[in-house]
Amino acid sequence: MANLPYTVIHDELPEKSIIRFSGQLIINHIEKIIEAMKSGLKSDKDLQIEIDNPDSVDVTFIQLLLSLKATLKANGKKTSINAELKAELQTLIKNSGFSYVLN
Repeated sequence: MANLPYTVIHDELPEKSIIRFSGQLIINHIEKIIEAMKSGLKSDKDLQIEIDNPDSVDVTFIQLLLSLKATLKANGKKTSINAELKAELQTLIKNSGFSYVLN
């Protein structure tokens, strides 16, 4: 998988799963991002999501985060999100009313 415009990295710890996202987290790539995410996701553990300075983010990626949180909550698991975002992406997410997703 060379030169993809996004990255999805899984780490498994005994107590939780970690998924790291970066790159272009947008609708053009969301189906492939979901495939990559699902291939390593364990629903029997809590999930920590790391968003590491993405180039871009759009509402489809925010919807993915909401879906992950809801699915894991329904299975009795916790989800935490840590996001390192450029100032303009923070403003965009805040202005579109989705800042609660990253808290």
